[in-house]
Amino acid sequence: MFIKPFPKILLFIPVISMLACSVFTPGPIPTEAELEKEEQVVYSFFVGGGENPVLILEDTATGVSTSDVRESLDYIKEGLPDLSNETIDSFLERNAQSSRLTPDMDLGVDYSLLGRDELSEITKQPNWNEVLNEKYPGTYGYTVLSRVGFNTSLDQAVIYVGWVGGPLMGSGWYYLMEKKNGEWRIKQEVMVWIS
Repeated sequence: MFIKPFPKILLFIPVISMLACSVFTPGPIPTEAELEKEEQVVYSFFVGGGENPVLILEDTATGVSTSDVRESLDYIKEGLPDLSNETIDSFLERNAQSSRLTPDMDLGVDYSLLGRDELSEITKQPNWNEVLNEKYPGTYGYTVLSRVGFNTSLDQAVIYVGWVGGPLMGSGWYYLMEKKNGEWRIKQEVMVWIS
């Protein structure tokens, strides 16, 4: 009597094994080219779509305080409670050092890159926002972007976006993005500075 149910159990073992492997096996890790493509789509979400040209700081920045990184990260995680460890780890890895953005990004808008040396020279002037707007007509201030951190399925992202319009005029935000039906959208946001 005990022997009859045993073969049925043997049939279920491969099925259970296949289900377990498919559920708990992570998907493929995205290539650098896939990450770059998605990163430009996320950038475009923040700077694209308008008719005026955009001015973007050439070097990426994170807005994270270097004096107390742990405190800054705790604040960001508190403000973005759905942020996965995988996504924040990717963000930290991709932003371990500043990167230089390139003029060939496809952002869906005309843009110029502003170098730090040029910005330093311009901001020495008391009316620097007017000088900046004269040099880059149609722009209003400049945008600061971090590298984008992604999860491996490329449906969650985190990015820092800062905007500076002039002296004591700007803000910096972290955005948790999610991809639904092929489109990135903001899920949560937290401000990290304002002036």
